Amino acid sequence: MQRSQLLLAGMVLLGGCASVPPPAPVSLINSLSFDNPMTGMRDGLRSAWPLARLSQTRETFPLAQVRQCDPTGVCSWGVLSAQRQFGSVRRIAGGVALMLDLNVDVDRSQQRSGPEQYGAMTIPSDVGALHATRRVRREVVLPFGTIERIDLDYGIRFELCAMRLDDAGQPIDACAIPYF
Repeated sequence: MQRSQLLLAGMVLLGGCASVPPPAPVSLINSLSFDNPMTGMRDGLRSAWPLARLSQTRETFPLAQVRQCDPTGVCSWGVLSAQRQFGSVRRIAGGVALMLDLNVDVDRSQQRSGPEQYGAMTIPSDVGALHATRRVRREVVLPFGTIERIDLDYGIRFELCAMRLDDAGQPIDACAIPYF
């Protein structure tokens, strides 16, 4: 009789484990934005990535122009080139932890040649040019639904937010990073 009770207890335990739902899938939103030099409106690129496929991924943002004007109205222009890479990415209690490597370069001229993009932009030589290079390498801990914002030169901004998704793929957490 003890053997049958043990077997029954084991089946109950296994049945209990099977009823624990797996954690909700997680999506990471990242955005690189800036003020559009022609319209003055916020512009950029926003993308979402499933957490399961995010580790060691690189995203190269399209080339873009940025502008900064002094109080007298004299403006300088630059071509923005940026890419980000995530190293280790892991789910933690209440959020996500990841290694961020963000490279942003603003200069008179930029070019891209590769499988993802091909193109070039140059600011004319008779126009003032902006110059800035910035690399951000650090671990970021993102509680679900919280935006991590990194402000860079010339109004350039990088934002990250992790959100859980329900079974229908709809967000459980709010990430108020705008679409462009």
